[in-house]
Amino acid sequence: MTDFLLELVTRYGQIILAATIFLAALGAPVPGTVLLVLSGAFAASGDMQPVAVVLTAFFAAVAGDISSYAIGHKGGAWLQGRLHRAGLGERVDKAEAYMAKWGGPGVFFSRWLVAPIGPALNYVAGITRFGWQRFLFWDLLGEAIWVGLYVGIGMLFSTSALALVDMIASAGWVILGGLGMYFMGKRLIKIAKEAGKAQH
Repeated sequence: MTDFLLELVTRYGQIILAATIFLAALGAPVPGTVLLVLSGAFAASGDMQPVAVVLTAFFAAVAGDISSYAIGHKGGAWLQGRLHRAGLGERVDKAEAYMAKWGGPGVFFSRWLVAPIGPALNYVAGITRFGWQRFLFWDLLGEAIWVGLYVGIGMLFSTSALALVDMIASAGWVILGGLGMYFMGKRLIKIAKEAGKAQH
């Protein structure tokens, strides 16, 4: 996959970057973070313009986030049911629990710290009618950090960008897994307490 991306970015540059980041924000299984790091490496070597890379990625990410939020807002409960039937129920449930706990800052952190949950959170924010102005505020802040962080990493470590890509992909899933365990643990403790009260 990485070799294929390298070839596409070399040939089509900004178009591939914009399309990939936009689709990643919609929840498509495309490697948005990987492409940011690779684009940063290309920018460091002079094959792409750093400012153009950052602006293209930022606006594509925000456009994708707003689009998926709008789809969630329009689709509401019907879309939620469809996502569950499509086998995405667990991801949606995690996003709902995360959103209920963290609200606006949750949108911010899901852009860059726990990015794998970001697309699902966009739809959930729309479905639950989370205020669009608050969503946009936290989204802009989070995407600025996500784009700047990973493009910067690609530029800084351009000679070892491919190794970094593997490490970053693994780290994102580790963080997401840790959050999942945290929420499950809290839920189990709550159930155990309720069961204890019922016995007395």
